[in-house]
Amino acid sequence: MTLLDRSAATVAQAALADTPVVVVNGPRQVGKTTLTRNLRYPGTVEFANLDEEISRQAARHDPRNFVTRSVDTFVIDEAQLESGLFRAVKAEIDRDRRPGRFLLTGSSRLLSAHDMAPSLVGRVETIDLWPFSQGEMAGVTETFVDRLFDAPVDLIRNSSVTRADVVDRIVAGGYPEVVNRQPGRRRAWFDSYVKTITQSVIRDLSSIERLAEIPRLLQLCAARTGNELNVSAIASDLGFPARTVDGYLGLLTEAFLIDRIPAWSTNLSSKVVRRPKLVVTDTGLAAHLVGATSATVDRNGGPFGQLLETFVANEIRKQLTWSASRPTLWHFRDRSGAEVDLVLEHPDGRVIGIEVKATSTPSSDDLRGLRFLADRLGDRFAFGLLLHTAPEATRFGPRLAALPVDVLWTAVT
Repeated sequence: MTLLDRSAATVAQAALADTPVVVVNGPRQVGKTTLTRNLRYPGTVEFANLDEEISRQAARHDPRNFVTRSVDTFVIDEAQLESGLFRAVKAEIDRDRRPGRFLLTGSSRLLSAHDMAPSLVGRVETIDLWPFSQGEMAGVTETFVDRLFDAPVDLIRNSSVTRADVVDRIVAGGYPEVVNRQPGRRRAWFDSYVKTITQSVIRDLSSIERLAEIPRLLQLCAARTGNELNVSAIASDLGFPARTVDGYLGLLTEAFLIDRIPAWSTNLSSKVVRRPKLVVTDTGLAAHLVGATSATVDRNGGPFGQLLETFVANEIRKQLTWSASRPTLWHFRDRSGAEVDLVLEHPDGRVIGIEVKATSTPSSDDLRGLRFLADRLGDRFAFGLLLHTAPEATRFGPRLAALPVDVLWTAVT
């Protein structure tokens, strides 16, 4: 398989130049080890992988000795497996605070690990590495998020990407081991992946009583991806107490398998719904879990709409890793029916609204939620767009447009 450039590598490279500890977080099998092996280090470097039993035992037996190395950078893969290392790393950084001393990778959110945050606060930069973005697979670094705030009109153009091509991209997802496989071979990989995640990452995170139910819980999440999270409804389907299910969902979030997009409000309405939106972090995995294929996902009653919204949310979240504007991602809905699928808020207060519709015939009615935001935010509303599966781009005034979904990853000249 051809080695693809990862856009997050630029961020990691910059962090090594001015930060003592760099953390690369992400799901299993997204290429964290490959990324760290292909970075340029300022001096000597040594690698250790805590997936290897001998390294793990050494780290557990004497963490201070384990992290004391006569090299400029010590790279530790799967560092979450021995949380006792973090205090030892802190002691080393306190002794010598040079940039790039440690690079840690983790298949769970390391800042959630015991002792990680208090030990390394002010000493660490965290970078999330996700499955391949569409731009990475095409060999371009996407600038969609930044252009939305800086020059949104540059994004308005027609497309040659077909609805069928979008379907194929959604069903394939972005895991490196999957994207080059034939569709018939993807199922075997995903089956093995879910089993491995359950028996390794989730088990290492917590000694839960019903580990065997995790694949079923993940399947229920996939059936609800792109919708607001209703823990009670999932608990009812699973037959578990809601408090138990909420804890298990926390583990899936920690393992980067699902994400929760928080609800957004600036007192636009007293009726704002506060539930987060649930997304499975890879649409290929989500499609597999609900039994959808390229041939079936777009049928009447199929999950294409919610998978398309999940696909857009995931592509935007990937771009946030290297975005210069560094906005935060939200969703918005109030009980009167006003809704915007995704909201990007710039640190300076400007807001972008994004609607996602699985339609090839977008209309002005699809922009109602965006108009609601524009009317109430005034000058803070920078731009609103409807992403769809038609090839045509359409302006709906100075701050609204309907655009083909491939604007997310197509290079702008």
